[in-house]
Amino acid sequence: MICPHCDKDVLRKERSGRRCSKCRREFALEPKESPFGLHDLRMRQLAEKLGDGRGLRYTTTQLWYAAGRKKLPDPQKRYNGVRVFVTIAVVLFCFFAMVGRALPVPVGLCVALVAVAAANLLLRRYRTRIMDSVRIRIPVDFKVFQHSVLQRWATVYRFPPLGSVDESEALPPPVPQPRFAVLCPERSVLTCLAANDVTRRHDLALAQRIDQLPPAIPVILLHDASLPALRFAEQTRAQLAPRPVLNQLTPRTVLAKGALLRLRTQPPTPEELAAAPRNVLSQEEFDWLAAGCWSPIAALPPARLLAMMDKAVDRIEQATDPDRHRARMVGFLSWPA
Repeated sequence: MICPHCDKDVLRKERSGRRCSKCRREFALEPKESPFGLHDLRMRQLAEKLGDGRGLRYTTTQLWYAAGRKKLPDPQKRYNGVRVFVTIAVVLFCFFAMVGRALPVPVGLCVALVAVAAANLLLRRYRTRIMDSVRIRIPVDFKVFQHSVLQRWATVYRFPPLGSVDESEALPPPVPQPRFAVLCPERSVLTCLAANDVTRRHDLALAQRIDQLPPAIPVILLHDASLPALRFAEQTRAQLAPRPVLNQLTPRTVLAKGALLRLRTQPPTPEELAAAPRNVLSQEEFDWLAAGCWSPIAALPPARLLAMMDKAVDRIEQATDPDRHRARMVGFLSWPA
């Protein structure tokens, strides 16, 4: 590990008690013990990446997702492990059969080769099913991350990671005359928007519940790309009709952008699938959701979240501004430069 203070490479035995033996200064995270194998330099790298080189603020939930996304279970490894296990089991069975003289050696070798080939062909046929059985989730609970990483960091450095904001803090007061509203059940997302001054830049009102929304103005709906969230979006549109409601994160978006975090939980029940809003889902999206896949809106880094908001506001302005609408109809806004 590289010491975050003196930049020297220190072995495990040279950093006992989480203190560098070369500069005698204490560091916060021991990679052999910390969740996700984090160390101080890695934490600083994550903070810089979330800040996007322009000092964007991020929540501790976004930091948790960023730290854990490279530690997700790999379905391909599960499949490879099953293949290795089956191959070894077949070989051992044939070996002991030959040792016990149940099979002559030439016959045993032939049986082993044929059985291994047949087993691997069968496994290849069920490859998708085996890989889909792997539950993909952040391997460390958020509360453990808070206690073992964030609290430890604050104890050593006397302040939280640079640029981070605590979503438990109260949101700022709403702007006097909001033009748009953002409805998102995830507190972390609203905190990130407020911390990066999106509310004042776009005159936004933030709400976690429908009853917190100001009347009449258009609503930007932010939620997970998941089956429960899509049902929530459908119910929200019905309750807020006829005012415009723009839905941002959808399964289509996740499938089109490989960089977005994809998790997988227990597949939904037939009853839950029957309640899915099929009118807004392609077959690919439905199959993805039916496998238990989902993507959390809170995992979006600040830069992507802010870009999503800018795009949403622009779309609503185009749809509600008569002058811009007429200009687009005659091609004024689509002429080449």
